[in-house]
Amino acid sequence: MKFNVIGIGDYKGRCIYDEAEDALMIDDEVVVDFKKKYKDYLRYTKFLINNPWGREWISFQFIPSKKSVLQRPFAIITAHNPKNLILNDFLNFIKNTELEGVIKTLGYEYMTSIGELFDYKEESFIIYDIDKDEAIRIANMFDQDSIFYNSGSEITITKCETKEDILKYNYEVHFKGA
Repeated sequence: MKFNVIGIGDYKGRCIYDEAEDALMIDDEVVVDFKKKYKDYLRYTKFLINNPWGREWISFQFIPSKKSVLQRPFAIITAHNPKNLILNDFLNFIKNTELEGVIKTLGYEYMTSIGELFDYKEESFIIYDIDKDEAIRIANMFDQDSIFYNSGSEITITKCETKEDILKYNYEVHFKGA
């Protein structure tokens, strides 16, 4: 499966990422050492988000080609596997249902999302127009380790306990001249 993206990680310009081959094509040059360049596994976490215009992948490798997808701040939060304990599907479903109830009660606009790391997937929610501190507070209610956050100019994976950004990437550079 190939993805057209504006830029990936430190790479700028028009890129095509081929997930099956773990290769990038950047301006007619094939880059095959993609995984060697980014050893931190969190960089591989990607999210399939549903939005009013369709579905988009977003991660530190998949920056959507339409900036409009990123203009509204949002957090991606799950209630799956609290405190990094692996729960069965039923318990994770119950936890996520509780999280959805909290999101509804607080009145946020939200949609479903799927977080994926290699072959592992977790159902999540993309919560629009939420402050980062509030997103962390909600994630802490469900004993989550981290959240994915989009500020409108950069994306981060932030530890909930310390509020430290584990990964941070300013994607504005990809939209200059686009």
